[in-house]
Amino acid sequence: MSGSTASESAVGTATEFVAGTQKRTVCYGTFAGDLSDPSFRFRISFVEHDGRFEMHSHEYAELMIVMGGRATHLTDVESHTLEGGDIFVINAGRRHGFDDAQGLRLCNIMYDPEQFFANERDLESLVGYHALFQIAPRAIAFRERMHLSSDELARVSDMLSALKSEQEGKADGWIVAARYQFLALATYLSRTYTRQTKNQATPLIQMARVVSYIQQNYRETIGVEDLARLAHLSASQFQRRFKQVYNVTPMQFVTNVRMHAACELLKDPNYDVTRVAMAIGFSTAAFFSAQFRRHRGESPSHYRKRHFSARILNETDSHEVISQELE
Repeated sequence: MSGSTASESAVGTATEFVAGTQKRTVCYGTFAGDLSDPSFRFRISFVEHDGRFEMHSHEYAELMIVMGGRATHLTDVESHTLEGGDIFVINAGRRHGFDDAQGLRLCNIMYDPEQFFANERDLESLVGYHALFQIAPRAIAFRERMHLSSDELARVSDMLSALKSEQEGKADGWIVAARYQFLALATYLSRTYTRQTKNQATPLIQMARVVSYIQQNYRETIGVEDLARLAHLSASQFQRRFKQVYNVTPMQFVTNVRMHAACELLKDPNYDVTRVAMAIGFSTAAFFSAQFRRHRGESPSHYRKRHFSARILNETDSHEVISQELE
């Protein structure tokens, strides 16, 4: 924001409802302007729009739940009508806006995906999670969107109200409560989307099933042909579409999932390198070590030692602080 005032840097304003009152809220689209706490990049707001909200983008992701009203949602490549019950995610850097909004009531949840979804293995096993939070936000157009029934929207509304109350009340432990309430909301939406699309075979859902399958079966031998059959595509079509969405090949994605799991297991003192290799689907520790070094730039043993050294240092520093406070 150097060289600009706050008003010049703002991407827009909206009517926000806080503690039962209305106020004009400025949106900057930046972590510094909208989510200033780097340790907890999260904010929930209920806003209302009328007319037009200019095209803009954010540094963070945004989960948007349409509570009521209507509008035309705009992106760089399309426009479509929004109505109560629609849910979608806007990724960082993606431009969007609204036109002809008529009492459009939104719940906006601004968040840093790395702080909330990293290592959430149970979520990653759900088709709906990949469809809503991962694949749809990467798609060129919002042709497939999640829509809640009136009963489902009522349940989500209760969850949102509880989450908003935690943020406004800021009682002791509110950050922990808000974190887990947001994950509970994401889980409910993911389960609901999985159930809604059980009998669908759209391109988005097929790709979501493929990624969910990888997350659940990365320990097994997985081939491109197997994944292509799951997506009902030829191997060449599947590889091309997969790379368009994830910017890596399917086999690179499988390796990334395995290496991520390996990093977590290497932090466990009960797992040596050989046991980690077997646990994530490698036939030998030597082959696993070579792949790990290629992927991470260091050996599994070095990664393990570095992690334990850092943990011991942190524990020592914590004990020293406690001892000084007790003296």
